Amino acid sequence: MKKETIITAVVFFAVGFLAGYIYDAQKNWNAQRAAASAPRVHEDAPGEAATAGGAGGGMGQALPEGHPPIDTSAVVKTLEEQAAQNPTDAEVRLKLANYLYDHQQWRPAIEWYQKALALDPKNVSARTDLGTAYFNAGNPQEALQEYRQSLKYDPTHQPTLYNSIIVNLDGLHDTAAATQAWERLNKMNPSYPGLDRLKDRLEAAGVSLSGSATRR
Repeated sequence: MKKETIITAVVFFAVGFLAGYIYDAQKNWNAQRAAASAPRVHEDAPGEAATAGGAGGGMGQALPEGHPPIDTSAVVKTLEEQAAQNPTDAEVRLKLANYLYDHQQWRPAIEWYQKALALDPKNVSARTDLGTAYFNAGNPQEALQEYRQSLKYDPTHQPTLYNSIIVNLDGLHDTAAATQAWERLNKMNPSYPGLDRLKDRLEAAGVSLSGSATRR
């Protein structure tokens, strides 16, 4: 084989390897950016939140088969940098809180929900997620405080009422408060998903309910 042919082959191999490396690196970075900006389903119910995803969220959305793993620390760092560069932007703080929540990092999620709510205190969806993060971190009283605040802003916010039933039942074992929240939600929306299961739990605890949830 000629010397020139060998050199050419080596050059083509090196260029091909480098191009593949750059492509993989770019693909992984794009995946990280997509994960950071992807919309998230809010207002997970306590207990259900810890098993809902594949964040969730981890929670979070399951990656397609063969998808490169996402470096969560890199996503968090990127969002933290965006938050630092935009001190009055509640949305980027909420995005980071949701991402941490979806990966079951409850304490840092709580911190970022608080920062988001300091800028946008009437965001009842974010406040409900904050309450659920508190519950999953082992603080049911703080969870209920956030739910009460959420209902002050929006007395008809159904996910808050639903979550308050669960926290009263599982966190404080307060069937009276859970029953009151159940009756209130049942009056608004008797077909709310999961309400029938909570009815069964309350009745098993000896509670007599005036309403009747629609079976789903």
